Amino acid sequence: MSRLDALFQVAYGNQLDMNKMIPSDQDAGIAFIGRRSTGQGLAGFVEALDGIVPFSPGSMTVALGGSYLLSSFVQQRPYYTGQNVAVLNPLDEHMPLSLRLYYSMCIRHNAFRYTAFGREANRTLGSIDLPDEVPSWVEEAPIPTYDGLAKSASTPHRLSPTENWPAFALGDLFTIKKGKRLTKADRIPGGTRFIGASAKNNGVTDLNDVAPNASQGCLTVPYNGSVGWAFYQDRPFFACDDVNILEPKVEMSKWTLLFLCGVIRHERSRYSYGFKWTLERMRATTVRLPSLGDGSPDYQYMEKVMRGLPFSAALNQPRRTGLQALQPVQR
Repeated sequence: MSRLDALFQVAYGNQLDMNKMIPSDQDAGIAFIGRRSTGQGLAGFVEALDGIVPFSPGSMTVALGGSYLLSSFVQQRPYYTGQNVAVLNPLDEHMPLSLRLYYSMCIRHNAFRYTAFGREANRTLGSIDLPDEVPSWVEEAPIPTYDGLAKSASTPHRLSPTENWPAFALGDLFTIKKGKRLTKADRIPGGTRFIGASAKNNGVTDLNDVAPNASQGCLTVPYNGSVGWAFYQDRPFFACDDVNILEPKVEMSKWTLLFLCGVIRHERSRYSYGFKWTLERMRATTVRLPSLGDGSPDYQYMEKVMRGLPFSAALNQPRRTGLQALQPVQR
């Protein structure tokens, strides 16, 4: 094992307070890195400060205290840091990105040695041991690229005035049925998506060895737990009894169904644990949608809107699984 300070120059960050700085945007500002566990530790963007040179891309940040001790990231753009954040620069300036990412992961796995407001890492970060031998997969693993991720699938399409949209009952647009109860004790790991009352990961809570109770091309909407978080399901799935399944009564593209997901989510504030979005209430719920001259929903218009949104081009990529999902996407 090698000590961290034998591989990296360890320094304190800027020790700045973001609430005392002038906010900016992503295009013109400097990234501000705090003690966060997600999103590269990014807290936002601020205006540049006279006399303070931002840290360089390619260096690493490590949270030395707080609730996310040893959250470590390789930074991709110039940045300032908040309080209690260390900056690591490889002594070997030619250290590849893959190796920096690997060491960042190794650092995070030492978090169990520390406690917030107890034994923090301010004085002992450099003494953390890192492996001498680097696994072969570190060099072989492809690093995804997000270049062009924000591209739209087609020309942006402006929304018409929503106050002119007529109301449609969800029960007229979808056949709505309840999922089925399957206790955790009866669930066996497998390949079928299990849709629970979650607001994350498209509602997928795990994968089970169970026959699907709904086909792809449906929407799922929890009426218990994370009420109203509508998701489009692109594979057959099993929905639990906390979730309602919405099957389109007419053929709808995934783009149209994604549009409807957004509209349905806007109704979620009307319901709660004490006033559940039951089958009867969901069938009677009305949503406003763009319409054709005959008063029917304009599904083609909904699709145009969704295709024109930023990041929509990513939905045109072929489905990838396993290690293929790590391959860079060229757009």
